[in-house]
Amino acid sequence: MKYPQQFNFFMPPEWYPHECCWMQWPHEFSNENSYQEIESWSHFDFEKGRYKWAEVAKAISNFEKVKMIVNPHDIETAKKLLDESINIYEFQNDDCWARDSGATFLLNDQKKLGGVDWEFNGWGKFSPHDSDNKIAKFMINESSATYFKSPMVLEGGSIHVDGAGTLITTEQCLLNKNRNPDLTKEEIEDNIKKYLNIKKIIWLKHGTDEGTDGHVDNIACFVDQSKVLALSCYDKQDPFYEKINENLEILKTSRNANNLPLEIIEIEMSYKRLIPNDNEPSSYINFYIANNGIVMPSFDDEKADRNAKYIIQSIFPKRKVIAINGIDISLGGGNIHCITQQQPLSI
Repeated sequence: MKYPQQFNFFMPPEWYPHECCWMQWPHEFSNENSYQEIESWSHFDFEKGRYKWAEVAKAISNFEKVKMIVNPHDIETAKKLLDESINIYEFQNDDCWARDSGATFLLNDQKKLGGVDWEFNGWGKFSPHDSDNKIAKFMINESSATYFKSPMVLEGGSIHVDGAGTLITTEQCLLNKNRNPDLTKEEIEDNIKKYLNIKKIIWLKHGTDEGTDGHVDNIACFVDQSKVLALSCYDKQDPFYEKINENLEILKTSRNANNLPLEIIEIEMSYKRLIPNDNEPSSYINFYIANNGIVMPSFDDEKADRNAKYIIQSIFPKRKVIAINGIDISLGGGNIHCITQQQPLSI
């Protein structure tokens, strides 16, 4: 079996220049019942969601090309709502979370494009997911990238990389028995290192969402090779206070692949609970880094929204920050980072 590492391919960081951004249009015919299985996802409104997907796509298109995968049943609806600048690709899908079922794109030392097709099993709980499991291969083929198939289940929202050999993830997700029950932690690490050319993995304990079993893109992300933006919680009475602060302590004592300490920038969560009967925090970490821009969620929480935008703008002073109300996306189980997947610029 061939591995990307053997051919000097690696996963670039999200701030590396992009060729385009891939997204998937919400499709409800086959998965509407699945959303009812988890309380935190059962309030998703597909009509409102589609308007938000279109708004996010339009915002990103200010900075780079956007390629939207649309189920054949939804082509007319997509054409009505999407800006004419958005490129539509007709392909059958079950769901709409491009970060998780889409390809992980790579570059090699000659800046040629590669892509990893991971196994996707509906976050270990949702069916059907067979069509979504074919989307990564479709994206890789459409991009004329070198194709690598991994037998391991992995979603893109469960990892963040610095592009220099370091990856952050959570034990709650990657070690969950509903993903790769036959693999040990060491075997999972070995797969990540072979397919993404990673030298050091930083394991956080917990995420904050039930639906994905704690994806890291809600709690921490690299913003350059030495800095990590991390979710914080200062209210000791909050149900997530201990978990979030445990993650922060791990990050503050971790070192990257070059054995250098990380600079941790904290960004306080919104304490507004948006999902009925659920304690999941609203996270500002779930933003997308575009060429010369940032598209981030807001949550109708004026003070927290303003503070988060200020911090993100200070981290990326040369990029235009666009805040989009992310409530209707979060009711589906994720946010802006979850519905996007970058394709790096190649030659």
